[in-house]
Amino acid sequence: MAGYVGTKAVLLSTTAATVGGDADIGGALDVGGAFTSQGIDDNANATAITIDSSENVGIGGIAASNSKLHVFDSTASVDDYTIHIESYTPALIFQDISGGPAIDFGIQVDGSAMMFRYGDASSGSQLASEAMRIDASGNLLVGGSTTNHQDGSSQEQFSYMRGSFLAVSRSQGTVAYFNRQSTDGDIVQFRKNGSTVGSIGVGGSSAQPIIGSGNTGSGGTAAGLRFDRANNSIQPWNVVTNASADNIIDLGFSSIRFDDIYATNGTIQTSDRNDKQDIRDLTEAEQRVAVACKGLLKAWRWKSAVEEKGDDARIHCGIIAQDLQAAFAAEGLDAGRYAMFMSNTWWEHDVEVPAVEAVAEVLDEDGNVVTEAVEAVDAYTRTDTYDTQEEAPEGATERTRLGVRYSELLAFIIGAL
Repeated sequence: MAGYVGTKAVLLSTTAATVGGDADIGGALDVGGAFTSQGIDDNANATAITIDSSENVGIGGIAASNSKLHVFDSTASVDDYTIHIESYTPALIFQDISGGPAIDFGIQVDGSAMMFRYGDASSGSQLASEAMRIDASGNLLVGGSTTNHQDGSSQEQFSYMRGSFLAVSRSQGTVAYFNRQSTDGDIVQFRKNGSTVGSIGVGGSSAQPIIGSGNTGSGGTAAGLRFDRANNSIQPWNVVTNASADNIIDLGFSSIRFDDIYATNGTIQTSDRNDKQDIRDLTEAEQRVAVACKGLLKAWRWKSAVEEKGDDARIHCGIIAQDLQAAFAAEGLDAGRYAMFMSNTWWEHDVEVPAVEAVAEVLDEDGNVVTEAVEAVDAYTRTDTYDTQEEAPEGATERTRLGVRYSELLAFIIGAL
């Protein structure tokens, strides 16, 4: 192999040679065998490294003319492959040359993102399809390049928007699958500051779907609901023990009520003798209260309904809880001892939430979101509620609401007739 060292022509024979100092070689350089710091160890006939006059480099007995750097491994355990850096984009290509389908992969860097592409590189053309990219903002996009598709774009893509959100978008069909094998329990957990606040899972016979809150602490049941397909029912469920929560979970709360409940039939109340004790007849004092209650039945309209509907607000019939309480007190009895009478106390604290000014979305020159858009929100007052005075902040207002269980009240009145 001919070349030049300095200004002198030299011949590197098939025997080992050591070159001290700098070496300037005009023309192509073919290196057979291994190249070491002590020189060329010509222990193989194949060309190991080729550098041509166009500054292309081939390693592994492969021609260098098709790329700036072309690495070939003919001893790969599964398929032959090459890695080469092209003069066009994508710059780095991983090419399968085993004779299988011509699907090659490459990495392209254009200054704003690193893109992972695929296609056919056998003809020296660019890889046309993009599979994934990581942009300069640290966002990861798989299957697309849209950075704001959470607004309803039909592009199908998985996105991790650094410091913003995680999103999966699909135009049709199931968006995601989460498969728990063998045992019952959580499939997805929702957390805040590392603590579980909710979950979706399966439990009970036939792996029924369950939605529930996180563990509520000492004495809590981690309230959940099980959707029983076999019996067409929704059942209270303890999502911590993954068991039924019979006679434990309430629907609504004293300070957070439901309005109307629509049902084909009325509620069914347990009245089994085996669940009761201290069964007795009404005392004379209780009968006098019951007779008095019959005369306390009134007609009225809800203030909130009048505020909303005016004169169209409807008329209700029943008893005033304070009158029921007074009727018991008149006979020396405590209404609070009877389940027909309810008194619930909580504390409220108003918080002034300031207005939020609108912020327009800001994009960089490549269309990536630099600043997320923010919609304007007017200032408003939020009322927070607390179950105990100890939990409530200073200045909170104590609230008490009285109530009546009409099924028991009417039974009470009928008992004195």
